[in-house]
Amino acid sequence: MPERYSRRSFISGVLATGTFTAASIYLMPGARTPPEIELRLVSGVDPTGARDLLISMWNDTNPRSPLRVDTVAAGSGDERQIMLDRAQGGEADLLNLDVVDVPEFAAKELITPIPVSNAQQATTALPQSSRVTGDDGSYWAVPFNTDVGMLFSRTDEDTPLETPQLSELLRAIPDGTQQFVGQLRPTVSAFYEAFVANVLEHAIAERPGVLKPVDAPGVGSVADRISQDLDLWNSALNPLREAILAGRVLLSGDETDSRDQFAAPQSPCRYMRNWPVKYRELQQQLNPDVRAGRVRVEPLTVGILGGQSLAVAASSPYAERAMEFIAYATSEPAQKTLAMHGLVPTAIGAYTDANIKAMVPHLDKVREAVERALPRPAHPNYRRFSDVIRQHVELFLYDGQDLAPRFIEEMMAALQ
Repeated sequence: MPERYSRRSFISGVLATGTFTAASIYLMPGARTPPEIELRLVSGVDPTGARDLLISMWNDTNPRSPLRVDTVAAGSGDERQIMLDRAQGGEADLLNLDVVDVPEFAAKELITPIPVSNAQQATTALPQSSRVTGDDGSYWAVPFNTDVGMLFSRTDEDTPLETPQLSELLRAIPDGTQQFVGQLRPTVSAFYEAFVANVLEHAIAERPGVLKPVDAPGVGSVADRISQDLDLWNSALNPLREAILAGRVLLSGDETDSRDQFAAPQSPCRYMRNWPVKYRELQQQLNPDVRAGRVRVEPLTVGILGGQSLAVAASSPYAERAMEFIAYATSEPAQKTLAMHGLVPTAIGAYTDANIKAMVPHLDKVREAVERALPRPAHPNYRRFSDVIRQHVELFLYDGQDLAPRFIEEMMAALQ
């Protein structure tokens, strides 16, 4: 089975380059004309256009099994709930899941294992949280694109800017200048997860022990990755609270608002925490600082991994064909298409392509950030864990309440 998946990956890669037409595939020796079907993909919104382009190419070369997208116009937890409903109701063949939601869908038996060969050249190993227990060659989902928090900085024309690490940055900014902007004041549920990612990045930069790597000594379960030292958590987040109270931070709700605050004329912001795709959006807006080469994108001390993964719905009658689409969408040519649109690819070849590197000058920095970033504690009950962090840390940052013992207790309870 894994070998068949590898062959499909190769053929799909050829399809992505436009070398073969659909007719030539159907006329291969021994090939059969497949029956007419329609694959249904449930996915969140993709404003880059990369996903729609790949789907259009798939449909052009596979006219008897086109793919239709059911776009979920929601965000974060709301998007997850709609996908749960679609999967439970038999209304999907493929799901484009946030990487942290894969364990929940697997635990509820809503997705089916996908055989993946070791030939896939990824920047990092496939997520351990997606591995099918007892089967080293199968995963519950395959990464479509990855993502990682980055530190954007803008230089003055006459004053080159040395970008300090996040653990030093907030202390160095003068009080009242609001030179740093991040996703630190969520206003609706769609922005909650961005807040949690930001908080974890600030905490890790100050006290790395609050979130351990997956392969750290003594880590045997997801809960083992989370420090139960309350004093460590308070000290890890205190510099962020002090910076907010001192007016060094410009608060924003989501990634787009942060981008706009950073890019606004006469903006006080010289630093921004955001995802790499925001650089491409600034390019498309013809941002003068980006065009003049005054915006740099550097890895955070340790970033938090994001991204989406493609899974096959357990109720789909077209599982094999759905797996073929996943092989196509995760092939190197397809991943290069994602990179050209500003998304973070999984294939190593996308990071070494000269044309892409010319468009994305910090591509090597993005790869560096991905390779040293930490995944969130993926768990079937991750969303409850995330809610615990948001609820307690908002009180810590804005109401002056130190983290109490129940913060640790509730995090551990969510991950049992």
